[in-house]
Amino acid sequence: MSRRQNKISFPLKEEGSDCHRVIIRIDPADIAYFVMVVEAYEALGIPRTVNQSEGIVEILASPDYKEDVRDLLDALKREIKMEVIRA
Repeated sequence: MSRRQNKISFPLKEEGSDCHRVIIRIDPADIAYFVMVVEAYEALGIPRTVNQSEGIVEILASPDYKEDVRDLLDALKREIKMEVIRA
């Protein structure tokens, strides 16, 4: 068994990736709304502000929720202007 032990009890889909980072640019005035919406989906991911003045935020998500995060961002694009920098 040469597989490296992870902190979780089941193997990850991608070796060494326990977190998927999605980076987004939005209007700084929309940061609070964006964070509240992402936090409302408790298991989806952890939102955090990278640069408030430039409106750069990110979502730290489990690889299992990668598609769900994309679906949420597609829905939010109908409400607020955003640019996905890294998906």
